[in-house]
Amino acid sequence: MNIKKNATMLALIYLVILIAYNLVVFLAFNQFTTVFWISYGFMLVIYIIHICCSVLAIRDMSVKALFLGIPLLSLSTFFVCAEFFCSLVFMIFQTQASVKVAILIQALLICAFIVIAIISVATKDTVESIDNKIRENVNFIRGINIDIEMLMQRCSSADVMTELKKLSETIKYSDPMTQESVSMQENMIMQNMIELRSAFDSGSMDRVKEVCQTINLLFIERNKKLMISK
Repeated sequence: MNIKKNATMLALIYLVILIAYNLVVFLAFNQFTTVFWISYGFMLVIYIIHICCSVLAIRDMSVKALFLGIPLLSLSTFFVCAEFFCSLVFMIFQTQASVKVAILIQALLICAFIVIAIISVATKDTVESIDNKIRENVNFIRGINIDIEMLMQRCSSADVMTELKKLSETIKYSDPMTQESVSMQENMIMQNMIELRSAFDSGSMDRVKEVCQTINLLFIERNKKLMISK
């Protein structure tokens, strides 16, 4: 429902902008040479491409089409503004401007826009894959910290609470990113977490403290390896 509402509002906005553009153009100019119509046509084409980019973003809010880290929608807005300025200049100097120059400059602009749009959409899957991997890594860290916090709520031993808090702080400030080089440490962390919960449930608090220290050292080792690899 929100998507349909957003699409309707976006369509109305673009329609109003198009009407306003036509009013300004056809009321401001008295002459309509070939250069004028070429510039007007290029402006409409790049505006339609921009609308297509907007529809893509509205239909799938999770789409992360980027070019050099810049969202496609932002890039398309830039190209629309660039074409508007370029076409306006040619319209103002339509009697002096060359038809070939008008076509060449605006064709290059629109070609650049199309190429960047294609590259941005083509790399979308890669960007989404990276984002998913980051979310998995963040969930890995958060999941372990939640387990530690749950144990802290059930803990009645001051010594164990100190070790749990220390471990929680180490986890909280750990790098959420991961690499193949730290897979061994992460597997050992998961194994020790199982042992930690088992020792806590059985009431072996001395063992809990030992495992907490082991996990803490594993996290420190993991974070140092990640830091060195950057």
